[in-house]
Amino acid sequence: MKYLNYLCLLLLMLGSCTKDLDLAWPREPPQLVLNGILYPDSTIQISLSTIIPLTPKSTDFPIVDNATVTLYEDDKLLGDLVFRDSVYELEYYPKAGSKYTIEAEAAGYPTVRASDVVPTPPQTEACYREDTARLYPFSDAIINLAINDPEQRTNNNWLPIVNTYPEYSRCSFKPDSVVWENGERHVFEFDTIVCEDNGPPTFQKFKAYYYESFSPLPDRFNGFVDNSTNGVTVYEGMIRVEDATFNGETIAFDLAIMDGAAGRYEDLQRYPRINSQLTIIATMTNASSHYDRYLKSSIIEMRNRDYNNDEEIGFKPFVQSGQVYSNIENGTGIFAAYNSTSIRLEQYPCE
Repeated sequence: MKYLNYLCLLLLMLGSCTKDLDLAWPREPPQLVLNGILYPDSTIQISLSTIIPLTPKSTDFPIVDNATVTLYEDDKLLGDLVFRDSVYELEYYPKAGSKYTIEAEAAGYPTVRASDVVPTPPQTEACYREDTARLYPFSDAIINLAINDPEQRTNNNWLPIVNTYPEYSRCSFKPDSVVWENGERHVFEFDTIVCEDNGPPTFQKFKAYYYESFSPLPDRFNGFVDNSTNGVTVYEGMIRVEDATFNGETIAFDLAIMDGAAGRYEDLQRYPRINSQLTIIATMTNASSHYDRYLKSSIIEMRNRDYNNDEEIGFKPFVQSGQVYSNIENGTGIFAAYNSTSIRLEQYPCE
């Protein structure tokens, strides 16, 4: 009993001896942040800012508007970029196969630089078919993909699918053919788009986020096996396929989309006859090694952050922490390149 009293007294003393300390936040040395992604169909834009001090009020990265930003193509000077609307611009389209080097000089900071080569576009084929065997539980459309890889180098292929559909805040599909059978309403076609005030339709884009595939070819870094649906792998964000062991061959696999019209066979069939702006576009992106590492590390970091902040899951102290990849010398950020091939899936039913 005596020991219990001592223990209670000790706990009371510890509980009452608290003091708030005003600790200084650690300061990082001044550093430039350079970001720019090269693509042959777009002119060159580079953002340049500085890192911000680590404080609870840290929000915006200060923009650097007085720097000299210079671009080289295959080690030959292309020119200086012009600062306009918060970014540095050069009216020039990068070329596939060429190497580009960026340098940025700003007072008070070391010169930052980075280089990358614009890859060639992937040779891709795609079509859709009906999932008559019901292999995929959340979709009745299967998308067949084939990547032809004649190059003797490793390519890093990324697949996002984007659906363009009526802006539902003011437009919708009108049921054109309705039949009542045994007290149930059956809609056979939605072939007309109607909008408020009978105005022309407006459209919005939706990027598919959940993909399913039974193929072992995609990288599972952002996927998980769903054993409740016959062991299909579900991928979040995009699908990544590396051809390190398939150089000179064709990489073929199928997948399904869990959300949006791209997962519905009926929508893929009817889109072409309703409106030319209704599209389901599969874009196969060939990312440079720098861009590939940046994309992969960014998705890992995003998934870890969401996982830790999920109120239902709760805090998980053993989740892998990651750092977003950077190839900027004397600074941070990313300067990388990609090329792509886009296919309007709704126009290509499998034969």
